[in-house]
Amino acid sequence: MSQGKILILGFGSDALSDDGLPVRLVFDLQIILGNERFDFNTSPVGGLELLELLGGYQHVILIDTQMTGRKTPGTISLFTPDNFEETFHLSSQHDLSFHHTLKMAIDLDIPFPSVIQVIAIEISENKKLSFEFSDRIKEQYPGILKKMIKQLTETP
Repeated sequence: MSQGKILILGFGSDALSDDGLPVRLVFDLQIILGNERFDFNTSPVGGLELLELLGGYQHVILIDTQMTGRKTPGTISLFTPDNFEETFHLSSQHDLSFHHTLKMAIDLDIPFPSVIQVIAIEISENKKLSFEFSDRIKEQYPGILKKMIKQLTETP
């Protein structure tokens, strides 16, 4: 953790097709944006582990995937804790949910970021064992990356 930097944390597994989209984005964003303003990290899980991953940061941007069926794959949605919609790794049946983790941090007076942004990207495949994205995400990846760069360079 570096003082004053914004943490960009991507969730997913690059071995599960589109589920690895945030991991690839974090890798590419680190190369393109460098480490002057941002710290970059990835994790296969959210939940309780967020307490450790986010500790020491005042501003974090979490990148995760979702498969709502209501949006076109590649659609980027922006959330805060107040309007958060479930995503794959921040909403787990096997661990604390995003909101429960936030509540626990507050209840136990655990230092937690004051600014939390969630970027969720609609995908079409997350169970196929493959290091390749689905055709729809593969074709849209350059546009998704470009939108992410724009979003992050406009972040105060």
